[in-house]
Amino acid sequence: MRNTVLPLTLALLALPAVASAGHDEECTAELQTCIDSMVAELKSTGFIGVELDEKKGTKDLVVTKVVTGAPAEAAGIKDGDVLLALNGIPFDKKNWKKMAEVKKPGAEVTCTIKRGGASKNIKLTLAPMPADLMAKYIGEYVMRRMKHRDEQTASND
Repeated sequence: MRNTVLPLTLALLALPAVASAGHDEECTAELQTCIDSMVAELKSTGFIGVELDEKKGTKDLVVTKVVTGAPAEAAGIKDGDVLLALNGIPFDKKNWKKMAEVKKPGAEVTCTIKRGGASKNIKLTLAPMPADLMAKYIGEYVMRRMKHRDEQTASND
């Protein structure tokens, strides 16, 4: 299981440069161009503030941590909740682009969660992406890109 922070980036993640934060596309431009694109996108991406694990054998996204001071905490989302939908759009990789329409900081959204077997709608307002989280995503991206470059160099030798 992979622990992922859901800044509503998770692919609201139509992030052009982000091979980070759950995004599947790799930026092929120069590194600085990719970083600049990531920064621009992350600055305009809303933040919920939960860490998630995909429940083994299912597509369920289980909250493993609620970030202190984040919109999720203020709205009452708790560890163990299962995120089902955002504004009625089921959390599923094929739906990330649809969710991108509501990704801006300040956007009011409704998260549908499952807690104790019952579904519940929780309204919250997306916050701006925290600078430390943005730096983490960019650092992880740079490290992956450097590792990939080193692996390609080694295979060419």
